[in-house]
Amino acid sequence: MNFSSIFGCSIGIGVMYFALKETGMNMGFFFDKHGMLIVVGGTLAAASISFPVWKVLKLVQVFVMRVLGQNKVEYQKIIAQILELNKKASIDVSALKDSVPSIKHEFLKEAVSLVAAGILTDREIRQTLDQRLKTAEVRYNEEANMFRTIGRFPPAFGLLATTLGMIAVLQKIGQPDSQKLIGPAMSIGLIGTLYGIGLTNLIFLPIAEALTERTREEMALRKIIVEGACLLKQQSNPVSIREALNSHLMPRDRVVRKAA
Repeated sequence: MNFSSIFGCSIGIGVMYFALKETGMNMGFFFDKHGMLIVVGGTLAAASISFPVWKVLKLVQVFVMRVLGQNKVEYQKIIAQILELNKKASIDVSALKDSVPSIKHEFLKEAVSLVAAGILTDREIRQTLDQRLKTAEVRYNEEANMFRTIGRFPPAFGLLATTLGMIAVLQKIGQPDSQKLIGPAMSIGLIGTLYGIGLTNLIFLPIAEALTERTREEMALRKIIVEGACLLKQQSNPVSIREALNSHLMPRDRVVRKAA
């Protein structure tokens, strides 16, 4: 579970709640069904036109798995696992087959499977894994860009809701006691803009940035795995593997000899 994302969501909700409460108005006033219908419904409609519906619905799963899910990328754990696999590979590369089922990281499992098969050369293994890495990177960036694109819709529909509210305000001009009706009508009309700005800046854009950061970290880890798979194929010595994989990391993240 990603406590950072949960903490951020809690802070955002808390700030909005206390900000609205400090206005001294009834909290129920800010829940306008017409504004919600226009902003949420319009955003969903625009998203469904822009992307296939099944992709839009899958964004909920993406949010839960990649944003609220485990956030820490365990570079040291993967490097230590590759070093452990190298002990078996130093005897016989085909011996790695027994270790494949126990590997949890899917990309590392694919890489070790290619090495254990003993069919591809280390160059072919690198080319194959590099292509799979690029494919995954494109897919992950598409998910982030979808959130970023959908994030452009709520403010526009919020403005639409506000415009409709202003039209209602103008209709009241000239009616008896219109000066008493214009203020409340304008405040209700502006709620749509509040919804649009809130959805974009508290939900869609932060999620897009979180997915972009997660993609960067995951791709860095996969590059380490690609390098490790090639070194396993070459049956390099443990020191060479450790130092080669450590070169992808900052000093504070590297695997030291004692830990290895």
